[in-house]
Amino acid sequence: MVDGKQENYKIPEGTQTGSKFTIKNKGFKSVNGNWNGDFIFTVVVQTPKKLTAEQRDLLNKLARTMNEQPPVKKRGIFG
Repeated sequence: MVDGKQENYKIPEGTQTGSKFTIKNKGFKSVNGNWNGDFIFTVVVQTPKKLTAEQRDLLNKLARTMNEQPPVKKRGIFG
């Protein structure tokens, strides 16, 4: 938080990079009053860059159970 204190916030399942959340009354204090603004933050989801063969296989299995296609690795402009 802007006051240096910690705040617990549960991020919902399936949240994607770029999702914004607001914590009411936890932002900066108003210049003209005694109230606090809202604290707004953006989620950045990190994905691993290197996977072992087993990890890649597990992610592919997970994607199949979710009826989603695993990402296709592109090699360049022409595929």
